[in-house]
Amino acid sequence: MKATAQTVTHVLQVGLALAVATALSGRAVNAQPEPSTHEFLLVPNSQAAAIVSGPDGNLWFTEFNSNRIGTITVNGFLTEFDISTATAGVGHIVAGPDGNVWFTESAANKIGRITPGGDITEFPTPTNPSQPSGIAAGPDGNLWFAAMDGNQIVRVTPSGIMTSFSVPTPTGRPFGITVGPDGNLWFTEYTGNQIGQLAPANPGTIAEFPLPPGDQGPAGIVSGADGALWFTEFQANQIGRISVDGDVTEFAIPTAASQPMEIAAGSDGNLWFTEFQGNRIGRITPEGVITEFPVPTADSKPSGIAAGPDGNVWFTELMGDHIGRVGLNGPVCVGDCNGDGGVTIGDLIVMVNSSLGILTGSACPLGDADGNGLIDVNEIVEGVANAMEACQ
Repeated sequence: MKATAQTVTHVLQVGLALAVATALSGRAVNAQPEPSTHEFLLVPNSQAAAIVSGPDGNLWFTEFNSNRIGTITVNGFLTEFDISTATAGVGHIVAGPDGNVWFTESAANKIGRITPGGDITEFPTPTNPSQPSGIAAGPDGNLWFAAMDGNQIVRVTPSGIMTSFSVPTPTGRPFGITVGPDGNLWFTEYTGNQIGQLAPANPGTIAEFPLPPGDQGPAGIVSGADGALWFTEFQANQIGRISVDGDVTEFAIPTAASQPMEIAAGSDGNLWFTEFQGNRIGRITPEGVITEFPVPTADSKPSGIAAGPDGNVWFTELMGDHIGRVGLNGPVCVGDCNGDGGVTIGDLIVMVNSSLGILTGSACPLGDADGNGLIDVNEIVEGVANAMEACQ
């Protein structure tokens, strides 16, 4: 035990000396003109798919391959809950009007509900197979989801009672769904190449707005701060915008064949989207200007995306085994283990003990700057420097 204490002290002294030398050589502090990305490591082969900001102030996400629902705090601490139905094919997820989180099970043809405490209830869909996909919380206090194989939009009450409404186009295959600024439900038709609209008060009447000729493959959809709906075109490599009157504008993504997947409204007034094949996170302004940010892990297949309760943008990596965070409020403070905005001597001790194997890297997710599940000397040095500079 005495030897371990001496080792810890020695590593801290070395880290402090290196940090001082770095600072004296003119180290820039968080001098980044653009948002930076931080990754939090998951269990291998989890295949994190969709993500949403939950009612408890955490992020909730689905794990397609692990067959779990996960939650991550804004400081990077993870909790996972097993789904009782094997190979359920968990996909999209949404915060419900009842204070719970709801998700779709595309393979099991079920809708799941999980409480903030982790209790899961599953409800079978009326049509089998239905392949439930996108899900949204409606303005009427119900949940609404898109059934791709069923070619339906389905209403779910908080108690799990479902009612189905057929999409007019027989081959529409609805995929994403959201609430529009007009209080209606708007959804994408992946095969039908259209955007659909349904009024909760009159769900039997569905309007459809065709996209320009082609095979766009509209997928994710969200309401923007500009009073329009924004959606991804997975096949056409574009971001689309549709007004509540049905006027469509399309914007080409700079990276070819990037396969934009999901889209979310950011706290900065812009729209943020994942590039599944391009391995980037994209940002598009209401004027249509696109900027792309590479994901650190190669071939990670970024999929779901959401605005977090901390004002940052969070995303899933289907093949990268990470949850990612794009820092709109500045980069993470490496070494801030408890997320209070600063690095203390207690945080540094946790980092050192993690680097020595006494603790795991998950004991301080914000100390693991490169998201590899380990904390090394360079990260300790950065933590010490942040303690000296107050993460400014």
